Amino acid sequence: MMNKYVALIITIGIVYMLTGCDKSSEHKNPLNPEEPTTVVVWHYYNGNIKNKFDALITEFNETVGMEKGIVVDAQSQGDVNQLATAVYESANATIGAAPMPDIFAAYPDNAIRIHEVSELVPLDTYFTLEELQEFRQEFLEEGRFLSDERLYIMPVAKSSESLYVNKTYWDKFALDNGFEQEDLKTWEKLTDVAKSYYEKTSQGFFGIDSNANYILLAAMQLGTEIFTYTEDNDVKFNLDKTVARKIWDYFYVPYIHGYFVKTGRFSSDDAKTGTVLAYTGSTAGATYFPSEVTFSQNHVESIEPLIMPYPYFQEGQAFAIQQGAGMCMIKSNYTHEYAAAEFLRWFTDTQQNIRFAISTGYIPVKEEALNEDLMIKTMQEEEINNPTIEASIRSTVKMFEAFKFYNNKPFEGSYEIRLLLESHLSNKVQRDLERMKSEGLKGQAREERIKELVSEEAFLQWYQQLVEEADRILE
Repeated sequence: MMNKYVALIITIGIVYMLTGCDKSSEHKNPLNPEEPTTVVVWHYYNGNIKNKFDALITEFNETVGMEKGIVVDAQSQGDVNQLATAVYESANATIGAAPMPDIFAAYPDNAIRIHEVSELVPLDTYFTLEELQEFRQEFLEEGRFLSDERLYIMPVAKSSESLYVNKTYWDKFALDNGFEQEDLKTWEKLTDVAKSYYEKTSQGFFGIDSNANYILLAAMQLGTEIFTYTEDNDVKFNLDKTVARKIWDYFYVPYIHGYFVKTGRFSSDDAKTGTVLAYTGSTAGATYFPSEVTFSQNHVESIEPLIMPYPYFQEGQAFAIQQGAGMCMIKSNYTHEYAAAEFLRWFTDTQQNIRFAISTGYIPVKEEALNEDLMIKTMQEEEINNPTIEASIRSTVKMFEAFKFYNNKPFEGSYEIRLLLESHLSNKVQRDLERMKSEGLKGQAREERIKELVSEEAFLQWYQQLVEEADRILE
């Protein structure tokens, strides 16, 4: 009799484990339409993206929210970094910080540092296995950043990076100088094009929006990841010197020569003034690619877009970044968590999610929505007449078919490491360019100065400094 009882208990335990501890189907509805529950959402959307998000929030509040008893209050905290700072200060109860929201947008590296001070809700508590299987699984995996393998970030809209090109001016330059679109596919050939363009025009050709993504992807394309993960969850900075030299040669060197240029925060701004003809930027920034170039107050010309997959190294693999902040839920009380989950369920439903993604240049998150024909059809239904967004959709679909996608796992210090990768080499470029400008060197004297700056000795000094700073962060 006792053996039968033990067997029954074991069977129940196995069934419980096989369900993934999912209790979403057991939740009782605590909402009351007569006394609506307010769900505060913090995000980083701006411009057209914010407008579309706000419109969907209004749609939810006036339909499903009204029916169920949920009011969503969406608040932009500025850009990604400002949002990360606001949430971190709130989680730490910093003086003057606003109370924690119910939902906040986050990348994994910020989500993990928030979780260390303010507990996040495992979202598979409120979503069934069947519901989660509808998502593209790589997008979900990015949200499983703790050893318990629970889901802490709900993907709502993803993005990658593409190569944006002023097709009108590129076509003319390519025709006059014997280049083709194929010459923009790899870092080596793209840099050759930029060098030729500079020699003929004395202007830069290309800019890089995300320096951190360039470094992370360059390493992956060349066969190594710059982080080594140990079994006891320690992380080591593992930037191979040979890979670092490639990163240097196709970033620092062309910037110092003037082949690459970035004068502002976003390369799309440089494209608007004709300062560059091409740049790598987020697919979610497709709406910011200019339809015309303003060379001066009296000289404005319309242009066409050319969107291509992210460049890769000739001897390497085609890797592109997988990015786009998802939504995290802060542990609060059952009613607010339930209401927050209901909103996320509605927002990630294909009908709503594809409209949000397509109108902004993002990628929808469910498998059925990742269809080029469906996305183009949705554009037409939404009356979105933006050739850059359409070109971005077609290019991104090609990348999903032919590229591998990468996002580094978050770890203690990963947020700080990303800031280091974003700024370390680009700050050196800026300092050295300003120093050369102040020296007023021209002709042969300038060339000699550039030789010193791009020398093996200068490279090794930068490389050693980067490794030492990364190691200090990870100590």
